[in-house]
Amino acid sequence: MDAIRSKFEVLSAKDDGSLSEGIQILRRSIAEQISKPQYKKVTHDLTTKTWWLVGVGTILIFCMSLLTTKIYNQSKEIEELELAGWKYRALRATLPANNANVIWLERNVWAGNKDGIRHCLQFVVNFEDSVRRRYELSQRAARNDSAAKMLIRESEEIRKRLK
Repeated sequence: MDAIRSKFEVLSAKDDGSLSEGIQILRRSIAEQISKPQYKKVTHDLTTKTWWLVGVGTILIFCMSLLTTKIYNQSKEIEELELAGWKYRALRATLPANNANVIWLERNVWAGNKDGIRHCLQFVVNFEDSVRRRYELSQRAARNDSAAKMLIRESEEIRKRLK
């Protein structure tokens, strides 16, 4: 822009007939400069403020990831406690209040003892398996009993025929 301003000053100082020619030349040079892409040289100095911002950003990202893992682990522990609580309630409903297992569960599960919770879950799994086996055995015994009664009736009928 300074070059264009200086050319205008030179042309106005001459004040001869070449003013219109100069204006045309200036118009062309302005059009050329406008049509060219404008490049600006950008330099950025990594100052202490920038490094401070990078450090703070890194620390924040680290803290966010740490908090995310802590929250995930805590939610897993809460789910385990809820599961242990429901199973404890089921056991409490089936066992008498003065049972040693119920007293042990009360000491370990509600205190938040991880080993106690693990033992509680194993105890509940074993209890559920024993209840399932007991039911299967009672069903099998009922089938065997009905089959035995049928065989006894058949044997009595055969005895009656032989007499």
